[in-house]
Amino acid sequence: MGLFFLKVILILMIYLLLMYTFHRGISSWLSVDKRKIFSHDIINEHHEKADTIHRKIMVFALFSCVIIDVIFDFEYWYQNPYSYVLILLFSGSFLKAYMEWKYVENKRECTYTVLETSFGYGLLLLLLTVGIELVF
Repeated sequence: MGLFFLKVILILMIYLLLMYTFHRGISSWLSVDKRKIFSHDIINEHHEKADTIHRKIMVFALFSCVIIDVIFDFEYWYQNPYSYVLILLFSGSFLKAYMEWKYVENKRECTYTVLETSFGYGLLLLLLTVGIELVF
């Protein structure tokens, strides 16, 4: 059991190290201000309102997914309501990128957000699929 937790911590450390390296590299390559890693900055009032609505939808979706999952038995993965929660996770990051594209002077901020989000979710998916084989 102790070896299991060590492997999980190793996978998390690899993820954090790769995200930090990508964060530093892409911000210097695109010549944008360095952000705090995993930061969530609000651009303006429009972004704050849209983000609040998005978060409320996300919380509602998470609670309804638990109820729907208990009531119904799904045959395929795309019928599972948690698949749609992943779409909501992506949409929050791309909402921020849209607000940066529309309201921020430096358009590279938008590119930075899209690249960081894509790399983060792609790396997480890769480490979870490969890491499961390492853990078990």
